[in-house]
Amino acid sequence: MWEQIPKITNDGKRLQMVVCSATLHSFDVKKLAEKVMHFPIWIDLKGQDSVPETVHHVVCKVDPREDTTWQRKSDKVKTDGVHYEDPIRWGSHDRETLSEGVKILKIDYLVKAIAEHRMDQAILFCRTKIDCDNCEKYLATLGGGPRALPNHQYSCVCLHGDRRPPERRENLQKFKDKKARFLICTDVAARGIDVKGIPFVVNVTLPDEKQNYVHRIGRVGRAERMGLAISLVSTIPEKVWYHSCPSRGKSCRNTALKDQGGCCIWYNEMQYLADIEEHLGVTIDQTDPSMKVKADEFDGKVTYGQKRKHLGSGYKGHADDLAPAVSELHNLEKRAQSSFLQFSGIAS
Repeated sequence: MWEQIPKITNDGKRLQMVVCSATLHSFDVKKLAEKVMHFPIWIDLKGQDSVPETVHHVVCKVDPREDTTWQRKSDKVKTDGVHYEDPIRWGSHDRETLSEGVKILKIDYLVKAIAEHRMDQAILFCRTKIDCDNCEKYLATLGGGPRALPNHQYSCVCLHGDRRPPERRENLQKFKDKKARFLICTDVAARGIDVKGIPFVVNVTLPDEKQNYVHRIGRVGRAERMGLAISLVSTIPEKVWYHSCPSRGKSCRNTALKDQGGCCIWYNEMQYLADIEEHLGVTIDQTDPSMKVKADEFDGKVTYGQKRKHLGSGYKGHADDLAPAVSELHNLEKRAQSSFLQFSGIAS
């Protein structure tokens, strides 16, 4: 479609163009700009990614070498099946055994986080659809699941691409209406979700895209309401599905690594955590497996999901910072509209 956009005016002048995007720095947007624009001027109203002061985000490192309780729970937690052909040896520290262990521990830590913070509503982010399904099934064994009573501690619904559209709509509505406490979803399914007043987010798996981390934890802390985001980070590489097969994962059991013609990769969350911290320019606070949040300005002074007293909006300073860019954008749009009117012959 961009080929049909005129490049010059009737009098031979280069046509001025304004492109607006919510994802200004994405590769696709930059590539498009190079095709249709000459020496573009970039005006960023969003600025560098940052975490609002209303969001308290922490990480909990999950180490199956130090915490061996997962060995007693291996028959209770169903994992994604990437190790079904691997020789899992309890007590050993080989990569496959530890990878299986961290999958079990993460679900256990998730339950601890829910209990410790008495979470009454939260979004639980998993990396894959099968992870979402397994998380839902485990919470169902605790009395939760999609058919649990709304006030049950672990009532939950699932949202991902393999669920039929009517079910997805119904599940999202249940979560909005607080008929289910937890919404379990992937990054793709979470796009565009806007539920007000969510107090908690748990990243069962850390995303490999740093922008997705900001997007996920940004589900809480809106409208000046305080929010807590907890990320479970594996200290060891975890073998995970990375489907490139024609079936896109349906009934796939090819657990070989991708570079060996399979559908699995080794996932390094410690590296992803370092990338996120570098991107945000911060060191994220840590909590231990007890899931207690250390005493700081948040502790005892806020209720997650509610406004912090005497918080102040913080928007005045933000508006002042953006004022020059907004003014420049206004002038550019005014010039663009004038050029269009002249080009179309409406104005003399």
